[in-house]
Amino acid sequence: MVRTFLAAAAALCAALTVGACGSGSEATGDAAPTAAKPAPSFAAVQEAARGQTVRWWMFGGDDRINAYVDEVVTPAAAKAGITVKRVPITDTADAVQRVVAERRAGKDSGGGVDLIWLNGENFAAGKRAGLWLEDWAMKLPNARYLDAEDPTITTDFQVPVDGQEAPWSRAAFVFAADSAKLPRPPADLDALLAYAKAHPGRVSYPAPPDFTGSAFVRQVLAAKGEDAGLAYLKTLAPFLYRKGATYPKSEAELSDLFGNGQLDIAMSYDAAFVRAAVRKGTFPKTTRPFLLGRSSLQNVSFLTIPANAANRAGAQVLADLLLSPALQAAKADPDVLGIPTVLDTAKLPPADRARFGAPADGPYVLSDLGKPLSEVAADDVAPLEARWKREVLAG
Repeated sequence: MVRTFLAAAAALCAALTVGACGSGSEATGDAAPTAAKPAPSFAAVQEAARGQTVRWWMFGGDDRINAYVDEVVTPAAAKAGITVKRVPITDTADAVQRVVAERRAGKDSGGGVDLIWLNGENFAAGKRAGLWLEDWAMKLPNARYLDAEDPTITTDFQVPVDGQEAPWSRAAFVFAADSAKLPRPPADLDALLAYAKAHPGRVSYPAPPDFTGSAFVRQVLAAKGEDAGLAYLKTLAPFLYRKGATYPKSEAELSDLFGNGQLDIAMSYDAAFVRAAVRKGTFPKTTRPFLLGRSSLQNVSFLTIPANAANRAGAQVLADLLLSPALQAAKADPDVLGIPTVLDTAKLPPADRARFGAPADGPYVLSDLGKPLSEVAADDVAPLEARWKREVLAG
């Protein structure tokens, strides 16, 4: 996630009226129904959505997710009368920057971004700037299958969602090792440090602000506390690949180093990444996922609608469709994506609950993701990464 958006959004919020920063409906004039005008029924939203093309701005670097959207979501959306135009981006902040630019230009309707896949800092800064459509997410018909008491559903990196985004995917931070070489991978962070000391150069992680590298740092800090966690990472550094002088630039580079045998451990915020890599032939078939300790960093990613979106009705229908038991079950299927559902399956009718089948029992997807470690507050991510740079990278 690019930090340049944070400054841009702050500048936008200062430039707009006080009302705009507090309410998307006040900022746009028609972004949300007022108290005097009750919200239309979802049937009316569905009718308004027919014929619309929803421009869904989303990270385009995962071929499996792209295929899921193109081959599963798009045909289902067509049956609802909407066209999905997937707009691939390399960084979520690119989509948010587009919304910022439109709002600066005074474009309060007819915007070019209808739906964004995002979470964390980008959502938080956009919410402060009044960029998002308000009070829609929990009115989606399929929202009744969510656990309204689950903090990962009601908050996004500790920022209250307040109906401005709908959950879509659940993620957990998982590690991997080749069982042929490392049949008993490190059981916890202390064991990982001991392994790195005994096998210098065989462990690494991407350098923040890379998403995966930042998540690894946050997992350490969530488990050990901020000061102790950074001290741990500083102790670990000289035993890393290339003695910690340089770090992999991305998860893809880390996975390449693991796949070609230069590193012994891989990691991802995708609980099904081992299965995908084995299928592609980039990881050995003997690779197995594991957790460090009995917990994992977990979060939910969301869908939000800019308040100035041209096709808000279509975006709501698509968001509801993406929450449907059928599409959530397809996404959770290890043969498709293996991404855990955001739905509370206990709330589903028996026929829909059966779509999810038994928990994963194959060798490449963990059936138990352990106790969730909560994400830090969105505004704390960049300062933590800056402190890592000062104390670990430069130390």
